Amino acid sequence: SSGSKYGNTPKIIGVVGALLFAAACATGTGLGFEVHSPFLFGIGNLPEDTVASLPFVMHSEPINALSIPTWAIHCSSVIEFLFAMDIIWKFAETTDNPKWKGLTWGMVPLHASGICACTYHFFYNPSSLQFLVELQAFFTLLGNTTVAIAAYRIAISNGWTLRELNPFPKSEVSPEGIAIDEAAAVPYNVVAAQESDLVLFAKLTALTITGSYLIKYGELALDLPFSENGIAAGAIVFGVPAITSYLYYNRGKEEGGEEGGFSLPKFGGDGEGLSMADVKKFGVSGTVAYILTELAFWAVAFPVASSALYQTTGHWPDVINDTTDRAAVLAFIFTGANIARLLVPVRLGAALALAPWVDENIINRGGAEDEE
Repeated sequence: SSGSKYGNTPKIIGVVGALLFAAACATGTGLGFEVHSPFLFGIGNLPEDTVASLPFVMHSEPINALSIPTWAIHCSSVIEFLFAMDIIWKFAETTDNPKWKGLTWGMVPLHASGICACTYHFFYNPSSLQFLVELQAFFTLLGNTTVAIAAYRIAISNGWTLRELNPFPKSEVSPEGIAIDEAAAVPYNVVAAQESDLVLFAKLTALTITGSYLIKYGELALDLPFSENGIAAGAIVFGVPAITSYLYYNRGKEEGGEEGGFSLPKFGGDGEGLSMADVKKFGVSGTVAYILTELAFWAVAFPVASSALYQTTGHWPDVINDTTDRAAVLAFIFTGANIARLLVPVRLGAALALAPWVDENIINRGGAEDEE
């Protein structure tokens, strides 16, 4: 018998659901469904005459427009992710561990990845905006990295060490683990839920359905989705996560604490991290080294952006005559600039590593030659 209190019921429901889905896939082509055919009694797609009769509709849906269930999947993914970010932020208060707020910040790139997908479908998937697909993949990679860093910081704050990765058993007399056992015995700061699970489910469902209908049929009142405007697409992709970040930034400032506002993880050995003051300790050499690291980014930004566009569209960008190409290249460069901003400790570290070479080979090169 199953160990679950529900017995085998969940397994039976899952099997029946899988069989029904397989049957629908096998017989779906013979049910007479065409492009934009209404199904699920209009819930999945409204009849075309009904859509055309809406007073605000100015355009007809393209053949590749998403259905309501498909939009619901995309909307629910974005909405549920926002709910998860909020819950994790609150969990930091429940556990009295501000490092959990860092996980919320780490989820922002993944939030941007979801916005990329929705934006691409909002514009009906044009080939000229194919860069959104690559941008989504990049944000997914970046988000997985930042979430991993956030998880590492949480583990370290709870007493976890890299030594625990050792697959060999520790000595029975080793004192390791005592601090963790004591920490685990500390009770959580239990906070009563402000709403029941049923209310939360109803809220998520209502937001998902409402958002799906508003996007699918509301965009028919606009010219923008049919314009293939790369600048507008970039503004949506970067604007929505920027608003989300701004809200959490203000929320953190109001709450205060270690993770009150956005702060990058500290990489310095003394716990203070790197700053421009460390670079200035090298005097002119440090400043020149920092300028060189900045110039290096901008020197490669345009070639990399152009190559990315070529790999995506099959042609090199014409930034002078083609506004779409110009917008795509600027979007790539803008993305890289923001990533470079997030990696301030890495940039400062590169400048510090370069400073001795600059001092020897650029600043004091003439003096060294005179000594020879």
